[in-house]
Amino acid sequence: MPNIKSAKKRVVVTETKKLQNQMVRSQMQTAIKKFNTAVSENNIELARELLPIASSKIDNAATKKVIHKNAANHKKAQIAKTLSQLEKGVMVIKVDAKTLKQAEQKAAAQKKAEEAAAIKAQRNEAKKAKEIAKQPVEKKPAKKTATKKATKKDAE
Repeated sequence: MPNIKSAKKRVVVTETKKLQNQMVRSQMQTAIKKFNTAVSENNIELARELLPIASSKIDNAATKKVIHKNAANHKKAQIAKTLSQLEKGVMVIKVDAKTLKQAEQKAAAQKKAEEAAAIKAQRNEAKKAKEIAKQPVEKKPAKKTATKKATKKDAE
């Protein structure tokens, strides 16, 4: 913790500016994500509408010195190029890292669930086979013969 009054003030001011910069950066990133989502869905009309909004947010971030002006120009060129490629019919896939990771996790979870279902089905089949094997085989009743066995009393 700072001891000098001016240093304490700098901590407070820095924290405030950090929050303001986060807000501006978040708005910029959200606008870019919305644009990229429209591009990945091949929605040209929506992408055209979102391009000036995203460019405006990027310029705003550069004006407030949240990002460097050259970085802002690079980002604007990227999204303009993406829209141009989409309009020309070039296959464009814009996915951020978070969305990609979520898709991978979802696919892995689905694969795991399918494997678990297959294992469960195998176990059920094995149980049924055991139950069938355990059941006694029904024997046909033997034919009764008419001959009587001789006992000791009969023999005497």
